[in-house]
Amino acid sequence: MAGTFPELLKLIPGETATLAVIMIVGFLILATSWLNLHGRTGVGVAVFLQPTPTSGWSDARLLEHSSAAKSRHISFFYVNVDELHPGLTADARASLTQRAIEARLKEEEAKNSSHISFYLACGLANAFRLGQRIFKAQGAQLRVFEFQEISVHQVPSSGPNLTLPPLILEGTPNGPQTTPASYQLGSIIRRDTVSLHPPGGQSPNRHALILNITNNPNMVTEAKEAAQGTQGQGGRYAVGAQDLCGSALVYRCLTPTFPNDRSAYNELLKDIVQYWDFYLATQASVHGSAPEGRLFIAAPSSLAFSLGALLPISTLVVDYI
Repeated sequence: MAGTFPELLKLIPGETATLAVIMIVGFLILATSWLNLHGRTGVGVAVFLQPTPTSGWSDARLLEHSSAAKSRHISFFYVNVDELHPGLTADARASLTQRAIEARLKEEEAKNSSHISFYLACGLANAFRLGQRIFKAQGAQLRVFEFQEISVHQVPSSGPNLTLPPLILEGTPNGPQTTPASYQLGSIIRRDTVSLHPPGGQSPNRHALILNITNNPNMVTEAKEAAQGTQGQGGRYAVGAQDLCGSALVYRCLTPTFPNDRSAYNELLKDIVQYWDFYLATQASVHGSAPEGRLFIAAPSSLAFSLGALLPISTLVVDYI
């Protein structure tokens, strides 16, 4: 058998040239395969989680984006729990999505990837809940904590198909952290603290984090009214008595658009996380008890997801309906 292939080549005119061609083609195939394998990095996770199962969002853009993203990752998978269990509550949908992602990540464990990328077509509140569930789930050691770098991308399901820079988190055994960034936000972002006045003179140790980096001029006013329980019948924030707040920390963008710059987004994320922790610690000292938080947000879903991963578990998101 060892001499079969050379003997066959002798039957072909110009066998030396033929052998050379075969060797070159084989080398090119091996080189291409090696480049395809080693040019990829990490695990990619695409998540479709529209505001409600009946919101009517299309996942066409996410699927198109996923098709392109697959070539950048060693492994890649797509999760849409509404296809499996339609009609679940918002919390149940986020929890089921987290369990599906964690199960798939454990299947990929043998590849020893150090980087994970999330591609999100999610409603804002769902993105926050998902980030919170993925990185703050209780129980066994989670595979997601083993990644050293976490990048979070927004994939819009409708409207302008704008590509925003990803948020980058540093993975640690104790959970994600913000990454170093240096971007001067002083002329772009304004941060204020305001007192709120719930009906009946209440002063709960619950506080609103209001974040608006969109061009909606009414968002902050609407959020403050909802947080203190004075929004009218047409109000669109789903608040109840358990959501009333005694004060608010407000972030708003001072420019028509927030800079489309990775450093700017990561600097904003770092500032929010650090100052919100400080703000809640101050309220704990004032009230003599552990404070709660409520997030009202108008921003990219990538920022909402990252805040869910980083803010205290006592901070919950308020749905905009």
